[in-house]
Amino acid sequence: MNRSNLKQWAWLICVLFAAKSWANDQSIDFAAKAKQESAKQALATVSQLSKDIQQLKSSVVDLNKDLRLMEEELLFPSSTQASVFVSLDAGEFFTLESIKLKLDGKVIASHLYSEKQRQALARGGVQRLHMTNLNNGLHTVSAFFTGLGPNGRPYKRATELQFTKGKGSQYLELAIMDDYAKQEPVFTIKQW
Repeated sequence: MNRSNLKQWAWLICVLFAAKSWANDQSIDFAAKAKQESAKQALATVSQLSKDIQQLKSSVVDLNKDLRLMEEELLFPSSTQASVFVSLDAGEFFTLESIKLKLDGKVIASHLYSEKQRQALARGGVQRLHMTNLNNGLHTVSAFFTGLGPNGRPYKRATELQFTKGKGSQYLELAIMDDYAKQEPVFTIKQW
């Protein structure tokens, strides 16, 4: 082989290597572009799925609210419904720890109060302690209050009310008030 042929072969080999390198670069660029496009599509899909999930969550919350209202209407029709609420006025002479509620001699509810719940009641909040169905007629409700009285002493008191349940809903309030004249708490049951 002469020098001229050798140069041509060397030149051809260089051209082939360059072409192969260029083809590899082109396939790498194509693969990178395909990967970027795939990532963009995946991100768009995830974003749309996230929006769909949020809409579904909102729909579930609305449905749950509607179902709860329907359940309450079915389980506690207004003609037999009786609800008992708790309120606290001032609270300087009594720190509420628990309430036990009896209706016609049977314990129907009891509740232990946290600091947050006591604070909410002291700010004027009203808690629904219990809701039940109740036949028309004469009934007796008793409430037992436990807590700390004046000077941090343990304090237990009870109050009772006889009432006649008529047509429609019945509402009772367990009211805890301060008697500033006697400097002690007063416990009453009010019928609305």
